[in-house]
Parts: sequence; C-alpha cells; structure tokens
Amino acid sequence: MYHIKARTIAGLLALAAGPAVAQGSAWTYEGSFYLFASETTLNVGGLEGELSFSDALDNLEFAGMGAFAASNGQWTFIADLMYFNLGFENSTPGDAFSRLDTSSKTTVFNALALYKMRDAPTYSLHLGGGLRYFNTDTTLRLRPGTQPGRTVGDDNSWTDPIIAAMGRFKLSDTWSTTISADYGNFINDRETYQFTVTFDYEFAENWTARAGYRYLNVDNDGDDFQLEQTGPVLGVSYRF
Repeated sequence: MYHIKARTIAGLLALAAGPAVAQGSAWTYEGSFYLFASETTLNVGGLEGELSFSDALDNLEFAGMGAFAASNGQWTFIADLMYFNLGFENSTPGDAFSRLDTSSKTTVFNALALYKMRDAPTYSLHLGGGLRYFNTDTTLRLRPGTQPGRTVGDDNSWTDPIIAAMGRFKLSDTWSTTISADYGNFINDRETYQFTVTFDYEFAENWTARAGYRYLNVDNDGDDFQLEQTGPVLGVSYRF
C-alpha cells in the first residue's frame, strides 16, 4: 500500500514559495473527461475485496468522470467529479465460505481553489486547498460454504477539508506534464490523500490528450471503511 503523507504536501509547498505573479483579468476555462480504470481495494468491517486492474473494465457497471477548471490570473478553481459502480467477486481460502461478493457505488467530488505562487516560462507552481465530498454505498457478502454467510456494508457520506499543490512543467511546444497532490483531514479520525501525474499532449488548438497515473486513498476509522484505488488515467481536455 502506498502512503502519501503530509510531508509530501509540505515538500511541494516549500517548492512553491516565491514571489507572487501579476494579477490577470481574463478568465480561461477547461473542461475534461477522463477514465480512471484502477485497481481497487475495499475494506469494510474487516472484510476486504480486491479488484485487479486487468479486471477493472469488465467489472465496471457504470462510471462518470470529469473535471472543470476556471482560471483568472493567479487563481485557479477546480471541480472534479468521479462516480463509479463496481461489482466483482473474490475466491476465499478453504471451504468455510464459497466466495466474497463486493458491490460499491461511490461518488468522489473535489472542489479546490489554487493560488499561483510561481510562473516561469517552463513551469508554474500552485498552492491551495478545498473540500473532498465522499459518498459510498458498499456491500461485501461472504457466501456460505461450511459456515453461514456474512454481510457487511457502509452507506454513508462525509466532507473533509484538504490542502493541495499542483505543478505544471512545459517539456516542448506540444508536450507538458502536470503533477498534483492533496491531503486531509484535520478535524476527526478520517484520512484522505491523492496523487496524480499526467503527460499532456496538445494535439490540436485548445485540445489536449492526457495519460498518466492516479492514486486515491480514503480511510474512515469511525465507519471501519477504507477505499484504495491506483492505476492509469486517460483523458481529453478542451480549453476556451
């Protein structure tokens, strides 16, 4: 399991320290659609279901993923929505149970405000924060074998404050890379963190294709619930 702790964010924030850039006046917007076909681990009430990357698309019943960004000078505001409906099964050791069935409907919504700390010809660094809304309806069922079956689930939602950092680096006239990370929470026994890196190719005027890697962890000790997702992300963006 990967662990992206607060020191990761702190390191990015230290890099971002520097003189402020001049305030602009014109708004620019960017809409994105993407696919996050991830390896998924769900742990509820001590039962753990695992979905491999190779089986992710076959077990994805429905998904909707997109982001919208608005920028004006030093400020960038980002809304990122991810919804997925998964259903999969795992084998169980021995003959006490026949298998473990997992179903999960999950919504993750991030709202961020980022301030541009540095703006150089080949890179920009942004610092800020916001909120992550998380909603899940997850059920894990142990099917009976020689022992009776067992069912656990979590149907809940919550919102956590997060801090965030983002860097954009120009590699050539058409290629660039974007690195972002966030971490929360600071007021209860939940923890959430995320890391994304993409390589971005501007294949037409205002159009960009993106390919990279994303990691997301949501851990709610109070509900005995944990979600971990890791894997490739593919998308396309239009700027206007």
